[in-house]
Amino acid sequence: MLQIQAGNFKFAREEQMAISTLKIQGMTCNHCVMRVAKALKALPGVQDAKVELQKGEAVVTYDDATITPEKLSFAIVDAGYKVV
Repeated sequence: MLQIQAGNFKFAREEQMAISTLKIQGMTCNHCVMRVAKALKALPGVQDAKVELQKGEAVVTYDDATITPEKLSFAIVDAGYKVV
């Protein structure tokens, strides 16, 4: 939970963590896995990204108030891979 207090003002919000599994085409080695993970983890709101070569997928934990699955997909595409 995020809590902010300043004077008489107090704000609290439960963080909205979501998990998305994205299927990825084009990864052929561990370098590809590291590249996708780095691209995802660099996005604001992403808490964790686990990328698996054998499954061809990324499981991403993120704040859904900050980022959308579409933006996650764009980051993968920008890294040079295809989201299916």
